[in-house]
Amino acid sequence: MHVSPNGPVSSPVRVALTAATGFFVMGVLVSVLGPTLPELRSRHDLGGTGAALLLAASSIGTVGGIVLAGRYRHRVPVERLLSLGALAMAIGCGGVPVAPNGGALAATLLVAGFGLGVLDILLNLLLANGFGSSGGAVLSAVSATFGVSAVLTPLLVGRAPDELALPYLLCAGGSVALLALTTTMRAVPTTAPEGRRASAHELPLIVLLSALFLGYIAFESGAASWETTHLRAVTDLSDSATANAVALFWLGLTVGRLVTVPLALRWHPGRLVLTSLALGTVTVAFAAHPPYAVAAYALTGLVIAPVFPAVITWHARAVPSGRGATRMFALGLAGPTIGAPILGVTTDRAGAEAVPWVLAAFAIATTAISLACYRRTTRGTPADGPPVGAAP
Repeated sequence: MHVSPNGPVSSPVRVALTAATGFFVMGVLVSVLGPTLPELRSRHDLGGTGAALLLAASSIGTVGGIVLAGRYRHRVPVERLLSLGALAMAIGCGGVPVAPNGGALAATLLVAGFGLGVLDILLNLLLANGFGSSGGAVLSAVSATFGVSAVLTPLLVGRAPDELALPYLLCAGGSVALLALTTTMRAVPTTAPEGRRASAHELPLIVLLSALFLGYIAFESGAASWETTHLRAVTDLSDSATANAVALFWLGLTVGRLVTVPLALRWHPGRLVLTSLALGTVTVAFAAHPPYAVAAYALTGLVIAPVFPAVITWHARAVPSGRGATRMFALGLAGPTIGAPILGVTTDRAGAEAVPWVLAAFAIATTAISLACYRRTTRGTPADGPPVGAAP
C-alpha cells in the first residue's frame, strides 16, 4: 500500500527542476573521482590497491542506497527518501577534503555513494513513471544535466589538480540545494509494487541482463576513473591536461547518447548494445598506444554511450513482468566493486600501462554476455523494430 505524501502534489515543472538538480549533483560526484584520484593517492599515500578500495567503497555505498530505496519506495514518501540521499551526498562529499587518512576517506566516499544510489534509482523512476507516456522524453531531457556536470567537473579539476576542496565542496553545496528542494516537494509514488514473480522463461534473461549491466558499468567506470592515472604514467601531458582529457570521455558519452537516438528507435536494443561494446573494445585497445590515448578514450565514451539506456529498454522488452529491474540496477552499479580491485592490483603489479588492456578484457567479456543474451531474446523474433519501454 502506498504512503501518499502530505499536501498537494508538486507541479511537473517543480519535480523536473528538482530532478535536474539531482542529476547535476550526481554528475559531479561520478566524474570527480577519476581526475582527483592521483591527488587522493598522493595525499594519503595509497597504492593502486588502496585507490581501488576507495572506488569500491563508493560503489558499495551506491548499491546500498539502491537496495534501501528500492525496498522502501512503496512505504515511504519519495521526497523523504530523496532528502536522505541528498543529505548523505552533502555529508560524504563535504568530508572528502578534510578526511585525515585513507580509512576516513573511504568512509566519506561510502556515505556519498549511498546518497548517489538513493538518488539515482528514485529520480530515474520518478521521471520515467510520473509523466505518463512522455516520461521517456522528459527523463532524457532532464538527465542531460548529468552530462553537463560530468563534462565540466574534470575541467574544473584541471584548473587546479592539487586542490581537492573546490570540486567536492561544489558537490556538497549542490547536494544542500537539492536537500532544500526535496524537503519542500510533494511527489507521487514512483511506481506500484511489482506483481507476480518472474516466470521460468524470464529468470535466465534477468540473470544475463544483470551480468551484462555489471560488466558494462565495470568497463565504463573503469575508463572514467583510471584514465587520468594511465595518462599520467604513459604521456608527457600535464596534470591539468590529463584531468581535462577525462572531460572528453564524458563529452563523448553525452554526445553519443544524443546522436544515437535514431538508432535506438530503429534497432533492437540488444543489437545496439552488442555493436557499441564491440566498438568500445577496439577503441579502448587503442588507448594502449600513448599518441592515441586521449582520442581513444574520448571515442570509447562516444561509442559505448547507448549501452546504459539500451540495457534498461532491453529489460523492459524482454521481461514484461517488470521483475528484477531493481536488482539489475543494483548489481550493475556494483561493477566498480569488482572492476576497481582488478585494476588496482594490476597497476600495482604491471604498472598503469596495463589499464587499457584490463578495460579491453572487461569489454570483451561483456560483449560475449551481450551476444548470448541477444541470441536468446531474438530467437524466432525480428531482430529490429521499435523498442518497448522508456530508457533512463
